[in-house]
Amino acid sequence: MSPVKNSLLALLLLSGVALSKEDPNVALLREIEGLKREQTSLESIKAAKLDSLEQKEAVRWDSRYKAAARAKEAEEQSRGMEEAFSRLSGDASRLEEELVKARNDADEKKEALVTTQDTHVAFLNQVKRKVDEAAGTISSDFPVGLENRTLAYSKASQALSEKNPELGAGLGDFFRAHLNRLDLTLTQSLETKQAVFEDGHTGSAWQLRLGTLFVGELEKDGAGASQILLRTGSLQGRTFIWRQNLTRDYNPRLRAAIEAATRGQDRAVIPFDVLQFKSTGSGFVRGEDKNIWVRFLAWFEAGGVVLYPLFAVGLLALFMIIERLIFFARRSADAEAFMKKFRPFIERKDWSGAMELCRNSRSSLAKVLQAVAENANASRETAEKAVREVMLKEIPGHEKRLSLLAAFGTAAPLMGLLGTVSGLVTLFKILNQLGTNDPKILAGGISEALVNTETGLVIAIPVLLIHGWLQERVDTLNADLSAKSLEVLNKNWPQT
Repeated sequence: MSPVKNSLLALLLLSGVALSKEDPNVALLREIEGLKREQTSLESIKAAKLDSLEQKEAVRWDSRYKAAARAKEAEEQSRGMEEAFSRLSGDASRLEEELVKARNDADEKKEALVTTQDTHVAFLNQVKRKVDEAAGTISSDFPVGLENRTLAYSKASQALSEKNPELGAGLGDFFRAHLNRLDLTLTQSLETKQAVFEDGHTGSAWQLRLGTLFVGELEKDGAGASQILLRTGSLQGRTFIWRQNLTRDYNPRLRAAIEAATRGQDRAVIPFDVLQFKSTGSGFVRGEDKNIWVRFLAWFEAGGVVLYPLFAVGLLALFMIIERLIFFARRSADAEAFMKKFRPFIERKDWSGAMELCRNSRSSLAKVLQAVAENANASRETAEKAVREVMLKEIPGHEKRLSLLAAFGTAAPLMGLLGTVSGLVTLFKILNQLGTNDPKILAGGISEALVNTETGLVIAIPVLLIHGWLQERVDTLNADLSAKSLEVLNKNWPQT
């Protein structure tokens, strides 16, 4: 309960007590006075409350003003923060875009770096492969100055094979080897060398070189032997070979030319093929002292090991043909000429004379007709059985070895093809190991490999032709046996 209500309640209680004891008027006056005092008190309280309320209202308004000021300040700060956030957001977006761009640039540069590294590695591997190929084929290259080129290729390979390969040094050594090879092509030289001649003896010799087209050597002491360096097309993997056994007057002219060069003369006549058409040396090497047997042995050696069974097949086929020819010379006869002699005996029924005529002949027809004559007095069926028995013995002898001869004729070209394929495999193995850029060497190797095919065809064609001829003779002979025996049977036992 409030203080005002408490005061009013107290006054009412006091007034009631006074009224009960005093005069009502006096009590009323007192009550009025009390009420006035109470009113005054209340007005004082009211004034105090109003003052307190005004103070509170002033405080409230002051608080509201301050709150409004703080709100305005906060709004201004918020607006500033929003503007700052907008600026920061724009900066963040720009930075993010720059970051993405920087990452893309970094990825592109990384890819470019990887591509550059891969290209460098690929180029390094390609250079190393070229160096290895050149080092692998150098043994078949022009043999003069081979040591320097071999050393340069070795250095290049070593520089490119290290843990940290030196591409510049490797390329330098590689090009140095090629330049040395080019220098050989463009220069001439006359030097003293230790030479190994074709006949096996060694000695000090003058070596005259004209680029890579001609190299000749002349022994200083001893017999004064001379030799030239020629290309070869053999399957032995030798691209160059020294030849001493030269044609006609080539040796004296070669010696004269080298001696002229050693004396310092400006000119010397040297016979050689500028275009190197005589790549196998056949145009330089003396061949008139080689007889047919020597040339045959050289040709046989060029064919390889397959020629041995191929020649064996040819010889066996030849023996079979000779044996068949001898056989048919004995067993076959002119059927009509023999029948002219045999028919008179049939007409006279002189079977003894007929048998004597047949015994004097070794032909198959005589043996068949002898069987008819021996059974002339028996039945036709008995005679026919005797004829069939003789023919069953004779006909297999006629066809003997013909199937084997046909097989030899068929196998010969196949064996020749086998030798050719074997020779080509050997050739390409050598080319793969040693390498060459000379098509004449490849052509020479192929020509030697084709010797087998040529030999196989030379054997097969006549064997098959003779086999066909022999088969025709067999068919004719068998037909004559059947026809002539039937003729005699019909005459002695006419059909009814």
